[in-house]
Amino acid sequence: MTVSPDNEALRQVPTRREFWLSICVAALLTFGCGGNSNALTVFAASSMTDFLEELLIVEGPPEGSKMPLINTAGSGTLLLQIDEGANADLVILAGASHMEQLMAGNDFLPATPFAMTHLSIILSPDLMHSGLSFGDLWSGDLQGAMCVSSAPCGQLAARFGSAKGVNMEGLSREPNVRAVLTKVEHGDVDFGFVYETDFLSSEAEITEVPGAGAQGFSTTYYLAISKEAKDIAELRTMVNRITGKAGREVLLKLGFMTP
Repeated sequence: MTVSPDNEALRQVPTRREFWLSICVAALLTFGCGGNSNALTVFAASSMTDFLEELLIVEGPPEGSKMPLINTAGSGTLLLQIDEGANADLVILAGASHMEQLMAGNDFLPATPFAMTHLSIILSPDLMHSGLSFGDLWSGDLQGAMCVSSAPCGQLAARFGSAKGVNMEGLSREPNVRAVLTKVEHGDVDFGFVYETDFLSSEAEITEVPGAGAQGFSTTYYLAISKEAKDIAELRTMVNRITGKAGREVLLKLGFMTP
């Protein structure tokens, strides 16, 4: 269910939602979804893809509002894009440290936490019925994947590895959590570190590694409004939908927790 350019080449047949979101992302380079150059621009962590699809695209934007432009990538990549001059009206990042970096520029209003998820270790379809335990993952020739260290999912996986005393150096590093999920789904790697909500979103025949204790490692999502937002009233309507009842219902449906 990913729309990130980092992952697009790994996908084979896009779903209807993926196709529509890919158009929205590509429109960032032109005039915006629906041809509206005044549409609000949302930069969001890739693990928020399904949430934004459900809330803003499938259900449609709030009444009277334009369809927003949605750019998804790893939180570290989004910060780099903003640092290099990209404009975003609303930014949604995973991890307090990444949001603190955004706040340091003094270009955004104070951040609001609105969702949480935790770490999950998943097995590829070929290993779905293998009965492998966490210890088995490091006892043979299995290949794993995790996010790069600049991404919150990579930092969380590294913390987990350190706490468990396992060597994570042999794992491939992917640009964001959806790239890890895609590699596991396609069997390019045997296991991967993702968020629980990404595992739940998958339509592939993958499974979680039981008893690993990954659920003890969680991350929080924050949103922040740009001080230079195009339409602050419309943006606040969108934020109220994300943080209000409609947003909470979608979050819970997708397996997220609320702070």
